[in-house]
This record gives sequence, C-alpha cells and structure tokens, in this order.
Amino acid sequence: MKFLISVILTACIFGLTFSDPEKVTKSPQIETNNSESEWLSDTDLNLKVKKEEKLVLADVLEVGMSKYFYLVDGNRIRGVITKIDNQDCSIQTAEGILIVPMSDILEETIDLIKLDDTRYKGPLLREDAESLLIRSKYGDVTIMKKEVLKMERYHGGKLAPAIESRRTFDQGEDELISQFWDSNAFILEPNTFLLTPISLGYGFTDRFMISTRWSSNFNGDINLLPKIRLWHKKESTKESGLTLGLGIHQEYPLQTAISKFSHAYVNAAGESLNDSDISDDAFYDAFQDGDNVLFEGYLVYSTKRKNPTGRGKVGWSVGVKTSNMINHLEETIDVDNVTFTLSDDDKYKIPIRVYGLFHYDLQKNIKFVASMAYDNSYRELEFDKSTEDFFGNVGDAFTFDSFRGELAEFSFDFGFMYAVNDNFRIGVHFQQPYIDFHWEFFEF
Repeated sequence: MKFLISVILTACIFGLTFSDPEKVTKSPQIETNNSESEWLSDTDLNLKVKKEEKLVLADVLEVGMSKYFYLVDGNRIRGVITKIDNQDCSIQTAEGILIVPMSDILEETIDLIKLDDTRYKGPLLREDAESLLIRSKYGDVTIMKKEVLKMERYHGGKLAPAIESRRTFDQGEDELISQFWDSNAFILEPNTFLLTPISLGYGFTDRFMISTRWSSNFNGDINLLPKIRLWHKKESTKESGLTLGLGIHQEYPLQTAISKFSHAYVNAAGESLNDSDISDDAFYDAFQDGDNVLFEGYLVYSTKRKNPTGRGKVGWSVGVKTSNMINHLEETIDVDNVTFTLSDDDKYKIPIRVYGLFHYDLQKNIKFVASMAYDNSYRELEFDKSTEDFFGNVGDAFTFDSFRGELAEFSFDFGFMYAVNDNFRIGVHFQQPYIDFHWEFFEF
C-alpha cells in the first residue's frame, strides 16, 4: 500500500512539473505608428499608461502675470500676459508676442520655507530678480528671495529638477576680468571681444587673451597686453586661477613716464613737480617728442565662490605689477627754466604696484567692487582735473597722463557695477576714471 501511494504522489509531482506552460494573458491591442496591431505585455502597458498621464494645466492665468511659462509640448517661454481672449493668452516675450492657448500652459506651483520657518505653497503669479508673488488659499503673498531658505517648483504637478528650483538664485551676470586699473586671474571666453573706456580685448582660448590700450594706439603708442593663465581649478562651488600678464609699448611717451613719478621730482626749493606752479602747456611742450619702449608684467591670483546662501558669488584677487619705466627717467629735467631732480629714495628704484581686489554680488545685476593698493607712482586727481585729463584738455586725449594730483602710495577705491544685460555693464567708483563700462560681444 505504501508503495502504491508513493507511485501516485510521484506521478502527480511529475505531472505538475511537466504540464503545459501557463498561457500569457494578452493585453488589449494598441495601434503602433506603422498602423500594425501588436500585443503589449502588462509591464509595457503600465509604462504606456504612465506616459499618458495628464499634466495639471494652469488654473490661474491673469493679465499681468510675469514669469516663465511651461507648456505641455516641453517649450518654456518667459514673458508677460498682456491679454486673454477666447481662451488664448497673448504673452509678450523678448522675441515678440506669442498667442498660446490656455490649455497648453502648465500650472507652476511653488512650495517654499522661509528663514523664519514660515511655509507657503501655491501657484506662482509673478517673479523677478528680487521677489516671488504666490497665490495662497488665503490670499496673494509677496516673498523676498533673500528670505527663502528652501524652495521646490512643480510644473504641471510634477516636481521640477533641483536646477530649476534654484533658477531664481542665478549668479551675477557680470563675470569680471578686471577691476578699475587692475586685472584679475580670469580671462575672456574664446572668440569674445571686450571694450572698455581705455582698452579693447579678445579671448583666443580658455587660457590666452590679448588686450590693447586703444587710446594709446591713437596717440602713437602701439601696445599689446597678452594675458596667460598658468593654473586654473574649477569646482562646483569654487573657482581659482593664477595668471601672468605681460605688456609691451612700442613708443611709451616720456612725458607720461615723468607724469607717473612727478612727485619724485623736486626743485631747489623742495617743491615737487606735481605741486609746482609750472603750467600744463609748458610741461607737455617740453617732453612731447620723447618716447621709449616699455615692458611691464604682473602676476595675479584670484578665487571666487558661491555665497553660502546660493545667491551670487564673492571673490578676491592679489597681484603684483612692475615695469622698466624708471629706466626712462632722467636724473634732472628742465621745465619752464626750472630744474627738477629725481629723488634718490630707494622706494623709487623699482616701479611697483601691489594690489588686492574684492567683489560681491548684491543682486543678480548689481555687483559691489573694491580695491586696495600700494603704488609708488600713484596720485589722486580731483574729478574735474581727471575729466580734463581724459578728454585731452591737457595732454593726450583718452589717456591719463596728468602730472598733477596728490601723492597716494596707499589707496583704496570702491564702487558698483550694474549689468544692463548679459553683454553690457556700467559702473561708478570714487577714483579716476570714476565711470567704467564693459561691453562684451561674441564673434559672429
């Protein structure tokens, strides 16, 4: 009996093991792009259904809304709703007016936590560089971006990537390669021109650029100022570099060199040239025909990083600069029948400038800039005298070659740069040349 039971159990086990395969349950037919019917597995069908999930369309659309608008087809446009007519929105963009059906615009919802732990969630109505206007269940609220601790964006009901959530906290538009008279360690992007009040530059590669003092070129001093990046390190939140700058002036005016060190020339009465009663015309007439080849060089280290808040950047630079200018100067000069003698003080043996630069993004378009320097050839000039000097009422036009001014071996300056757009910036500060601008444009 036991044997018979064992045989029956064995037969049942083998029967189950080698039975016909289970039939695959077929899913409903779905038409393919080739107009041919094919059967999809349950997994494929779930993916198909997931892809066809409906996105949340904008429930709040009003005239005056100003922000990025996300569309169902993947497009993203920035503009202002100027009119809503027959379920169509007229959106004014930088490229023109676009007519977008309301059914094509996705809902954009903001979920944020402020620094004081207050939380707001709702559709985004308006956004600019400083604030967000959010419609909450209890009314519209304006949130200053500087007060935001954490923020998430939802487009059509789906969480946007982190990069989109941080989009409102972009870095400052202005990426500086110099401040006032001094260069930092960063250079122009390849195939980019730069125009400033006194110079023109061009970026050849990501390590090499050349600039020239166009104002000096017009006055006969042909010059080239290459800038070579020796070392560069860039991380996600920090960037540093070390750069060597060179310069050669074919015909550097003698009167400009003497002007640089006018405070080092003293007459028999102990009066320095810059403080003397010598007329401007007499000085420029005495040295207008002299010139020399000038070589200069500088080494500068710069670093910049994102602010801990994620808004903007902060950076600083340290550099040292010298030239062979002192070799151009004669020990004695005669101006308007008065003899001046060059000081034998050791501090005038080598022209040197040691400087430090600082910049900080106050807003997306506004940058605070400052500098501090030791320069044995620097003198401060009043605004009206500086203007006369630059526009050629004295000396050469579009250059700063006045021999006047008060000696300021240690000096500092600060000001602001405003980015009008991605290419043009204008600035103001409190030392000559007082007004500054940077115009960058790409080669076609």
